[in-house]
Amino acid sequence: MRIAIFSITSGGHEISERISKIFPDSKRFEKLDLLPEIFRSFDALIFICAVGIVVRKIAPMIQNKLIDPAVIVLDERARNVISLLSGHAGGANDLTKKIAAAIGANPVITTATDVEEKISIDSVSNDMGLRLHPRESIKQINSAILNGERVRYLIDDEVPTILITDRFFPKNPRILFLTPRRLIAGIGCRRGVESEKILDALKKSCEMIGQPIERIDLLASVEIKKDETGLIEVARQIDREIRFFSIQKLKEIIQKYSLDESEFVKNQIGVGNVCESSALACVDKARFALTKTKFDSVTIALIWEV
Repeated sequence: MRIAIFSITSGGHEISERISKIFPDSKRFEKLDLLPEIFRSFDALIFICAVGIVVRKIAPMIQNKLIDPAVIVLDERARNVISLLSGHAGGANDLTKKIAAAIGANPVITTATDVEEKISIDSVSNDMGLRLHPRESIKQINSAILNGERVRYLIDDEVPTILITDRFFPKNPRILFLTPRRLIAGIGCRRGVESEKILDALKKSCEMIGQPIERIDLLASVEIKKDETGLIEVARQIDREIRFFSIQKLKEIIQKYSLDESEFVKNQIGVGNVCESSALACVDKARFALTKTKFDSVTIALIWEV
């Protein structure tokens, strides 16, 4: 998960530094002027300031709960950690609990299902890497859960199933479909690296997010790796397409998402972030399942298509 931390006062800056130690790969900002440009570049935004300031700033950028980033707010005494936006699908509730536990603060979570200690359907889908559709049915299903109604789960596990009903599903707001999100792996590697090392890195990356390597739908890398034998062999072994992107395209993605770059890699090939940028280049909207992670001669990033 890519996290941005915003603070605007000296007291806020001190708390920002504390929070950054919980999330070592996070980026810190001491002004809010870049917020409109980077609002969708991060999976989660943490603010140390008044809630009112945050609400006014982010209001014009909010779209819907399935694609908006998680937004968390802390007061400048770090007494309360507030889950403000995308509590379930964006993971704000879980982040709120994690931050509060780490700094000894009070977690403030107001989503109805959490208050009533019930599990919402968007939390389930988020944990399992599933896409919810149609979006309009989420409220209906969560309301049913909240009201204690019986909710049926019909799981298609490739076993032949016959459902006899007089209902036409697409027009029923009380029917919600959960389908697997695409998991995309961006790969950076040294020239000549063996396929075994790349495959091992992919397996370990998937284990880190609790998924089997078979869950990967697509591989991606930079165009100059198009003849990299190890990459081609791994794509063949796991029977997945691999897409290669130009240096210029990856530069555009790096700028769009404010991605960190390695100066060494940049000097070598002309772009300093391959795994994250190539994965993001495959889709219009995404959330990070695993940010850039280094292995032996290989870097991996995993994203969920949103």
